[in-house]
Amino acid sequence: MKTRAPYAPAAALLGAVLLLAPAAHAAPKKTARTSQSSSKKSKASTVAEARRVAVLASGPHADAARDVLEAELARRPARYEVVPESAVRAAASRLGQDPTQPAGAAAVASELGLSAVLVADTATVGKKQQVRITVRNGKDGKALASPAAARPATEKLVPAAVKRQWTALERGLLKSRAPETAAVAPTPPKPVEPEPSVKPATPIAETPSTTPSATTPKTPDTGPSRKPVAAAPKPDEAKAPEDGAPTPQELHSAPLVEGAVGLRLFGRSLRYKDDVFGVLRPYTLGADVGGFALPGAPQVSGDITVYPLARLKTGALARLGITGAIDQSFGLKSTGSTGAVSFPTVAREWQAGLRYVVPFGARDRYGFEITGTYGMNTFRVDAVDGERPVDLPNVEYKTAGLGLGLRAELTEKLDFNFRLGYLHPLDSGELSSDAWFPRMSAGAVTGSAMVAYRLNRFLDVRLKADLRRYFFKFNPEPGDPYVAGGAVDQYPGLSLQLGFRY
Repeated sequence: MKTRAPYAPAAALLGAVLLLAPAAHAAPKKTARTSQSSSKKSKASTVAEARRVAVLASGPHADAARDVLEAELARRPARYEVVPESAVRAAASRLGQDPTQPAGAAAVASELGLSAVLVADTATVGKKQQVRITVRNGKDGKALASPAAARPATEKLVPAAVKRQWTALERGLLKSRAPETAAVAPTPPKPVEPEPSVKPATPIAETPSTTPSATTPKTPDTGPSRKPVAAAPKPDEAKAPEDGAPTPQELHSAPLVEGAVGLRLFGRSLRYKDDVFGVLRPYTLGADVGGFALPGAPQVSGDITVYPLARLKTGALARLGITGAIDQSFGLKSTGSTGAVSFPTVAREWQAGLRYVVPFGARDRYGFEITGTYGMNTFRVDAVDGERPVDLPNVEYKTAGLGLGLRAELTEKLDFNFRLGYLHPLDSGELSSDAWFPRMSAGAVTGSAMVAYRLNRFLDVRLKADLRRYFFKFNPEPGDPYVAGGAVDQYPGLSLQLGFRY
């Protein structure tokens, strides 16, 4: 007869539990945090995809356009990160590029890690002001969106003009891509090993132990570790242009004062036409080449234009200036008809008036000038021992004139200026007196061309050639002391000057 062990049922139950436990442990568990983790990953990817965008504005309403564009970008922080315009201007000056053009925009975007550059032009076209905005791709500088310009656009209407174009602009922004070589986000730096701790100074009263104690445990190194160094500077901490080079914004902004001072070489040739009796003596100062006097007599020359409202207004009145110029000779001598006596001679000219500059073109690289002046040109031969040449009249032309000019930035260092004007003589001195030609009529034209090489943002060196030409019709009648059909009195000049602009 067999007997069962008293613990057999308990053993069987324990065996079943042991067999089922591994299977239950191996069963898959529900991942309750899967949706939360995926949500966090999507948010992180959205933040990482925020595009770095810069706004470049130019023209009379540049500030208003820049403010409204940056405000629209700032309203969407998850999509866009606004880079200050100053950082872009500094990078463009450093690279020698125009950030409003495709090549310049791509170069600056590669430097700063930009996805797009918003170029806003508020320049005047014809008689109307406009707001034209272009989205340039950071990868290649191409225009991704360029809606039709909003016209007309005054300073108060700029926000509305920008918002009308925003839908098309944002479509272009969403297509933009940063250059592949640009470091959009700084890579985390390699960890720096902590420096060994410095043992604190031992009090003077104690004598430092030369050998470590066997019973003293070694303390772990608790010295502070150095903070990681940033991989790249922030855009707004970009370096300013080196060597005092001007940024494009400084270069084309309305100056407070500009002018030049230097040495001028000039000449004079007075020639009469249809001298019936052959008694009128021509006059030449300088080398005579075919009746034209080459510049050779020295003068100190200078000119200055002050724009009093340039720092108070950003509108049209900022370009209105008060201008003046003077040329003064020294050490001149003239001889009489016999050539035996030298007479002291004075040649002086001054002008004063108003000048208005109308900028145009990309980044205001060009300017159109309108100048109105009143002036006096004196050429006088003084007497010696109470006598002076009686066959040479002293002239003192008082004139009112109007001039037109064109200024242009040829390169980053060279500027060009060209001017033409008409002068109406109000008085001609002895030449229009009763003793010479009382019924005369006169006119005058002026012209100049100048090339300037910029040394820095304030100074430049200028080479200038100019010509002032007076022409007369004498209208003689029987009984007049002199009989001639007319005359030409002209003054060529060549100047080397040091220019300034502030």
